[in-house]
Amino acid sequence: MALCRQPVKPDRVLLWPVLLLLFGSSALALLALTGWQQPTDLHLWQDPWFWQVLRFTFWQALLSALFSVVLALPLARVLALDSGLPGKAAFLRWCLLCFVMPSLILITGLVVMFGHSGWLTPLLTRLFHSGWSLYGLTGILLAHVFLNLPLAVRVLSAQWSSIPSSAWKMAAQLQLTGFRRFLLLEWPALRGVLPALSGFIFLLCFNSFAVVLALGGGPGVSTLEVAIYQALKYQFNPSEALFLAGVQLLLAGGLFWLISRWGKLQWLAAPSGETGWQPSLPGVVRWLGRGYYLLVLLFLTLPTLSLAPAVISRGWARLPWSQLGLASGWSLIFALAASLLALLMALLLAWVAAEPARRGWSKLAELAALHHLVVPGMVLSVGLYIFFMAQINWLDWGWVAVIWLNALVALPFAFSQLKPAVFVYRSSYQKLAASLQLAPWLHWQRVILPSLQPALLRVTGLCLVLTLGDFAIFGIFGQAEHRTLPWLIHELAGAYRLGEAALASLWLLALAFTGLWLLEKKPGRCRAEWGR
Repeated sequence: MALCRQPVKPDRVLLWPVLLLLFGSSALALLALTGWQQPTDLHLWQDPWFWQVLRFTFWQALLSALFSVVLALPLARVLALDSGLPGKAAFLRWCLLCFVMPSLILITGLVVMFGHSGWLTPLLTRLFHSGWSLYGLTGILLAHVFLNLPLAVRVLSAQWSSIPSSAWKMAAQLQLTGFRRFLLLEWPALRGVLPALSGFIFLLCFNSFAVVLALGGGPGVSTLEVAIYQALKYQFNPSEALFLAGVQLLLAGGLFWLISRWGKLQWLAAPSGETGWQPSLPGVVRWLGRGYYLLVLLFLTLPTLSLAPAVISRGWARLPWSQLGLASGWSLIFALAASLLALLMALLLAWVAAEPARRGWSKLAELAALHHLVVPGMVLSVGLYIFFMAQINWLDWGWVAVIWLNALVALPFAFSQLKPAVFVYRSSYQKLAASLQLAPWLHWQRVILPSLQPALLRVTGLCLVLTLGDFAIFGIFGQAEHRTLPWLIHELAGAYRLGEAALASLWLLALAFTGLWLLEKKPGRCRAEWGR
């Protein structure tokens, strides 16, 4: 028993620097927001422009969340209850990719379809007599619904599928049909997750940057994040940027606190294979649901499919292959470095958080991993940029901030996925592994890492997709010589070089598919080399 008394402990030498770096980044950013070193323009709250930006930020987020959830409800029911629906598993995987897809891919596809020279623009112009324009609230809502409808579909279909077969059988015995069955059986399974789902989508759209910057169409259609970026990069008005970032932090942090009290979302959970007995849908309802399923499938695939004709029409010889190769290299360097850093920090913090004997350390590690959800990436970027503006030449060292801040953005998601796997290992195998008396590095190499391999692959894929699509952080710290794929897409589309932007978008989508493959890879039998 003495051999099991002292399990392998986390390395305190590594833990303290990680905690200091995590909390220190937020502390310095918040210190900058208080006006230290740079005064904050507190009189901006009296400016009508500020209130216009604030109103539009709330309005577009509210409409985006409402449309995403309402449109997802009937489709989620079809996915959960129509057992013969073709391509259901592939569609749910595509929904996952759509949600984590870099937004610049979608924006390019929407411009190709609905822009000034889009192939659907003449039809829409005839339909809307008052005129059609992608740019403005219409384009923002289209992009946000595309990105967030898949999240709502996955969450709500999982909720419908979680209704036990015994409940369905009892409802059938009681002859509950139609609206009564929905009200007494299905609605109770949904109402617990709807507030958290709607609030989470609202927060995502509230913090939207790339979509509003690309499709806003003018200063009258701007959100807080875009206003922060313009104040710092275009006008170089740090006091205005600090005030807007402080407002963004207060509102986004408060919204996240409310959402976290409503519950958690298992949006990364894989589709649950076999289900129990469920009632068959009436013929008319089933075919109407399948028609709606086809419409949503077209809506989620056409923007990406439209990229290929745009590339072909441009001509292979005139495409910017050298620019694409260079941007791909920098994107992969930044994304892989940030993903590896986020993975290492998440693994260390999850290892500590899963230690039941030390609740103080566990709470501290969880707070360190998740508190960056409260501090938006744009707020963190602006705070650190201004705090170190006099000490660091960001023209030379901006790439360090890009890697570090992307790792911080990905860290909460990586930690949330790793913690359950680490907890299962520690509660099931830690004492047995400790009895082998392996050296710490052998313990990690031969036992821990092989046991956690499926979870590590999923986290790597998630971090890779999230960091490949970074646009806001690079917009603050990035330089032209280190241009990444999302920024190259933005520049090409802004110059109306849509064929070249479509090529870069398709290549970025292919890289995101790699991350999705790791994320959706089914865990095999991971064999730990116990005695070698």
